[in-house]
Amino acid sequence: MNIANATDPVSFQDAMADVARHFERPEGVLLARNLDRDQKVTLLRQWDQDLRQLMVAAEENMPPEGADRTGDQLRLVQAALSTLGVEKEEDGPPTKTGG
Repeated sequence: MNIANATDPVSFQDAMADVARHFERPEGVLLARNLDRDQKVTLLRQWDQDLRQLMVAAEENMPPEGADRTGDQLRLVQAALSTLGVEKEEDGPPTKTGG
């Protein structure tokens, strides 16, 4: 896995296809100098959604590889979003995927 930085830029479109494949940790998104703030927010929100879907799969007895780290990764993604000044959205009742 890669952690994007100034010497190893990741294109926004490539990262959108599978954020976790291109960034080992959410901090890598924050450090990606070739991405603007809006792109970083979009990637982190996508990663958040992907992690929530993995959690649902685990609840339904279909845990993917690495499912034991999903909750920790989700907290790190939310912390990275907070670093960018993004508050957790509270629209409507909670669902299994947090939406």
